[in-house]
Amino acid sequence: MLDALSRFIWSESFWLPNNVTWEQLKGNAAVRYPQVYELKYTLYFGVIMLFVRLLCECFVFLPIGHFWGWSDRSQSLPLKIFQHANFGFAGKAKFKRVAETAWRFVFYLFAWLGGIYVMYDQPQVHDVNECWRNYPNHPLPEKVWWYYMIETGFYWALLFSSVVFDIRRADFYQLTLHHIVTISLLFISWSTNMVRVGTLVLFSHDVADILIELGKLLRYARWQNTLNVLFVIFMCVWCGTRLFYYPYYVIHSVVFNAPKLIQDNYRWQDLLQRPIVPRVLMTMLCCLLVLHIFWTIVLVKVAVHTVRHGEMDDIREDASDADEPSADEPAARKMAKKKD
Repeated sequence: MLDALSRFIWSESFWLPNNVTWEQLKGNAAVRYPQVYELKYTLYFGVIMLFVRLLCECFVFLPIGHFWGWSDRSQSLPLKIFQHANFGFAGKAKFKRVAETAWRFVFYLFAWLGGIYVMYDQPQVHDVNECWRNYPNHPLPEKVWWYYMIETGFYWALLFSSVVFDIRRADFYQLTLHHIVTISLLFISWSTNMVRVGTLVLFSHDVADILIELGKLLRYARWQNTLNVLFVIFMCVWCGTRLFYYPYYVIHSVVFNAPKLIQDNYRWQDLLQRPIVPRVLMTMLCCLLVLHIFWTIVLVKVAVHTVRHGEMDDIREDASDADEPSADEPAARKMAKKKD
């Protein structure tokens, strides 16, 4: 029964174009292709990411937060590290939000820098249609393997932490959907050796995420002037990558060029035509674009709020959460915050 179900789920008619078989995607000693079983390593990387995050929070972010007064100074730093290690990611202090943001900032920064190393000599960078030409004969470089495994592992860890112990903001459901869609896209593209388009999506998205998390850190530090400048830069990068490059290059290539280059008679509107899974892939890519538009609206609201009130704020957070005072602030300043 299980074998029959597995054969049905992995039927080539669901996944692969007419001229492609699973046998072709096995590779050989000379050519390496992505293998479905390798996706299990992304779960291992996800677990590693959670432990690395905990270590960074304890021994990097917590000392920095203690130094800048973002956490309660009435306790000694060793005691804080001990308590944080024991309780993991528990608690809702301002430091928790700073630590979450710092971890994502560090990962996205190194992921994007690593992406430059991985992508600089890849053909799809210069021509998106190289994602489809000569498909499925796209060898998998070793560095792309690591890039995919680490990025997918990070999104597994991000999905788990956002559901279980991270602070929930107003766009929690949109973020959760984003993580699920991203993991699904990576799974499908890996399984069908459409890794080239997957790397473009990852690389083009990470750069804006760096600036998002950096902006949050500047906001927590109350560096308002620097934050205002960064926000302008961020909006340019966001619109350039998420609202221009992604839809007009990546999605356009998927919708209009991929069928002609892979299977000339393929029509998206013929829902029962082989293969079926690419339609799921296209739907998820479009779903990401819808989420981009949603967050663009949020960002416009942030900009309007800034113009009206003269101070940039994260409208996804409650004011009481965003401005939570540290324990060593003067009592008068705490009262003033509450009064405001």
